[in-house]
Amino acid sequence: MQDYFDEVYKALKEFHAQEEDIDTLKPLYILIKVDVDRDIVYNQEKADTYAIDHCNRLEYELVDHYYPDDEQYPYIAK
Repeated sequence: MQDYFDEVYKALKEFHAQEEDIDTLKPLYILIKVDVDRDIVYNQEKADTYAIDHCNRLEYELVDHYYPDDEQYPYIAK
């Protein structure tokens, strides 16, 4: 019976050690460009829907998105 309690204690100790490791995580922000079919995404509303669906499928958290209707920034391709 003592072996059983030792195993439970060991498992609980490992579990709580993992919780401490989670506290050391921090966010990584990544700017990505996604090429889309212009027949599917052709306005801001479609871009909103596409961005939300894309992030949900890949388990990203959507923070912001930009759909370039006109060229304003040279580093954002149309």
